[in-house]
Amino acid sequence: MYRSIRRANISRLGFTFRLSSSMISRIVRTSLDRIRQDRFLSNIVILLCGSLAVGAVNYLYQFLMARMLTVAVYGELQTLLAIFTVTAIPTATLATVLVKYTADFKAKNQPNKIYSLFLILTKKTSVAAVAFFALFAIFSGQIARFINLDSVWPLLILGIVFLFSFPSSINLGIIRGLQKFKELSVISLISALLKVAFSVLLVKLGFAINGAVGAITLAALVSYLLYFYPLKFLFKRQKEEVQVKEIGRYSFPVFFSLLFIALLCNVDIILVKHFFSAQTAGEFGALAMLGNVIYFMAGPVAGVMFPMAADAHSSLKHPAKILKKAICLTALIGLGIVIFYFIIPDLIINILIGGKFLAISKYLGWFGLSMFLYSLVALLANYFLSVGKAMGAYLVGIGSLLQIVFIYIFHTSLWQIIWIMNGSMLLALFLLIFYFIRIYYLCPKN
Repeated sequence: MYRSIRRANISRLGFTFRLSSSMISRIVRTSLDRIRQDRFLSNIVILLCGSLAVGAVNYLYQFLMARMLTVAVYGELQTLLAIFTVTAIPTATLATVLVKYTADFKAKNQPNKIYSLFLILTKKTSVAAVAFFALFAIFSGQIARFINLDSVWPLLILGIVFLFSFPSSINLGIIRGLQKFKELSVISLISALLKVAFSVLLVKLGFAINGAVGAITLAALVSYLLYFYPLKFLFKRQKEEVQVKEIGRYSFPVFFSLLFIALLCNVDIILVKHFFSAQTAGEFGALAMLGNVIYFMAGPVAGVMFPMAADAHSSLKHPAKILKKAICLTALIGLGIVIFYFIIPDLIINILIGGKFLAISKYLGWFGLSMFLYSLVALLANYFLSVGKAMGAYLVGIGSLLQIVFIYIFHTSLWQIIWIMNGSMLLALFLLIFYFIRIYYLCPKN
């Protein structure tokens, strides 16, 4: 009797397991079907998977540099990267403008205009690239003194990127506007892997900060060449008239929006390097790297949202539907990471960048919170650009300019820097939300 009861129980357990497996399988299939049917979600999954892979490799670069360089030199690297982000705003502007106009032409089935835009801007930016590099080289001495660098060579090596980053931004913007996220993810991954390989080799050979920066320049050159592959179909097209003046007018709000977004996230690193010791600046650079993990994880959401919202706006649909999904995903990703930063900061620091940076553990949660707020600010600012609303740029500018002013006045401790960052991000976010409510007619009425 015992054996029969036991067999019956085992049979019931087997049936329950098969039923549970069947239910899970059905749920997974339903979820996958839903993702395939929703273009926004499917693009998010593609770009998120690609960005996670690229982010992991980029983190490997940071991980290796944090261990191979001293704390002070690592702080120099983070400062140089922040300067590059700010000075690269013209190229980022080009890419963003092209995302919108490529998405517009794609929605109207005008591939010849995309080709014409590619030709016109590639010719114009070749001269601009040389001029920008020359200007950057002339002022490299003053920049080096401001951030307390002993040599201008790291700045000059990084400045070489401008020679091909201008035309590269054109290719990148068109690829994003065409929503070729698979190709974009593959090229970004190859570039990130090459950056790691070059950096390890050059630092091992004794080039230190010059090697770490030189790896970025070499990887950027390779990615520029690879960007031509997804665009090869364009070269079979014919020229068609494009209104370049209209594009130029749109470029101004884009430039200021990206400038203020970049300042909001990078000016703190530059000013800390100016006002604090090399050791403290290095620790703050490590803190910034960990905080940027939040933006790296949430950034793909804005990357997918921009061309899709621009497409929807051009097609007289409701881009705010896409924004709502983007906000939910950004909040889910950002808050999840912030919670871990508050709960187990020591463990995260030990695993990710090593015990020599444990002094920053008390700041990590609050710095992470500021980067979560920044992710939402960047998302909303990009949304306003995608639907042609310039005011969003200047609202972000209020937050970034106040941050600069307050850090210049109050910089006796890193706590002051972090509280100023959180306050500036929060102010910019509130202003953008209020502006969105003012233009609520972009939302669907049903």
